[in-house]
Amino acid sequence: MRALDLEEPLSLPRAAPLHAVVPIGALDAATLRALGYARSVASHLTILQLLGEDAALTRRRLRRLGAAVAAEFVELSAGRDPIEQIVSAIDTISADDPDHRVAVVLSGIVPRRAWLLPLHDQSLRLRLRSP
Repeated sequence: MRALDLEEPLSLPRAAPLHAVVPIGALDAATLRALGYARSVASHLTILQLLGEDAALTRRRLRRLGAAVAAEFVELSAGRDPIEQIVSAIDTISADDPDHRVAVVLSGIVPRRAWLLPLHDQSLRLRLRSP
C-alpha cells in the first residue's frame, strides 16, 4: 500500500447502502437491542422470524413498539434447518439487490464467565457456516 501524497486531492469511496437482516426467535430484550442497532445502521431491514411464538402477534408487538417500522418480515418454515433457511434468505437478498451490502445482526447474550459461552451462543452454527 502506498503512502498518501498531501498534494493529491482525496476522496472517500462511495459507501453502499446497508441492508440489515435480523433473525429473531422470541421477543426479548436482546432481540429489541439487535433490532435497534440494525435500524440505526441500515437503510433496509429484514426480520427473519424463526419458529416459536405466533408470527402475526410478534409482528404486531414489534410495530407497536416502533422496532419494525417499514421492516420486511420473512417467516421461516417448519421442518427445515433454520440455519439453511437464514443462509438462503441472505443469498436471495444479496441477489435481488447487489448494490446493497448485507449485514446480519444477531441477538445474543454475552455471559460473564467464558465457560458459559457454549451454553448461550446459539449463533455459533450460523457463524461457522458463513464463507
